[in-house]
Amino acid sequence: HCTIGGAAMILGHLTIADRVNISAGTFVARSILKPGLYTGIFPVDENGAWEKNAATLKQLYTLRERIKALEKKS
Repeated sequence: HCTIGGAAMILGHLTIADRVNISAGTFVARSILKPGLYTGIFPVDENGAWEKNAATLKQLYTLRERIKALEKKS
């Protein structure tokens, strides 16, 4: 038993474990063997990890600019 949201993309012949929920629009390119909620475009990940990564990505440009400024100082 699993739930797959609308427009989820599942490539090839993969194994999806029981009690897996795949969010709408999620891209799945490998088997999912552990129950849980999975979300993401690339790569698919457990929802909690995806949320942390998504929050970090929002800050990525600012962090990059700060690193560039620090490198110029050294």
